[in-house]
Amino acid sequence: MIKKTQPLFPPQEVTANINESIGNTTIGEAIARNHGLLWHHFFDSLLSLDDYTQLLNSIRAVTGNPALQAELETRWKNEDIQQDEAINTLLHHVRYACLYLELGSDAEAQKNRDRAWAFTNYASVMIGEIIEKSATILNARDAESRAKQNSKNAQGRNNSILPVKEEAARLLHELKPKTGWPYKTTAITKLTKPLSAFIEKNNTPTLQISNIEKWLTEWLREDEHVNRAWENSKRVKIR
Repeated sequence: MIKKTQPLFPPQEVTANINESIGNTTIGEAIARNHGLLWHHFFDSLLSLDDYTQLLNSIRAVTGNPALQAELETRWKNEDIQQDEAINTLLHHVRYACLYLELGSDAEAQKNRDRAWAFTNYASVMIGEIIEKSATILNARDAESRAKQNSKNAQGRNNSILPVKEEAARLLHELKPKTGWPYKTTAITKLTKPLSAFIEKNNTPTLQISNIEKWLTEWLREDEHVNRAWENSKRVKIR
């Protein structure tokens, strides 16, 4: 007979914490999460970083102008970038999901919260369907060719992120206190604003600013460039 382990927290506390986490999700966090899902389940496996970047740039160029948006949507109807019909069909839905996320982001910037949530929720429903259809396409693909595509995309991600890592390393040296950084949390807090501005200026789509604390913490610990800069700029403990 297997003895059941007792849960660390009472069921009602777990439920309350989950409800609190969901209920406190901001529009920005929801949009960032949806972009992450699109990248992971569609672009990273079926297309490329360049396709993702070009799509976002084309959408951002027309946001707030219905006439230009209509022209972009018309071009989409006559524009295929893959010979695979299934991918082109799915891409049509992905384009609109990205469009609605950007419209949601624009509405949020204008403090129109109801409109922002409406666009974001609509995109979320689409993305759920996109994930299912993408999984079907991937399961039908040859495993070896998929591995080659993932390797190519991983290289593209690394190349796009490298300037951000180099900037983080530079800022660690430039902004360090006279006696060095006392804690990693101190460095992260100090680097967040200038690094966010750098990402926005260089339009790095694979990095979400809302997750900056998470990936900067990982870089400080594991990345070759950022960890080296941290080790050279942190406060030396005197024993």
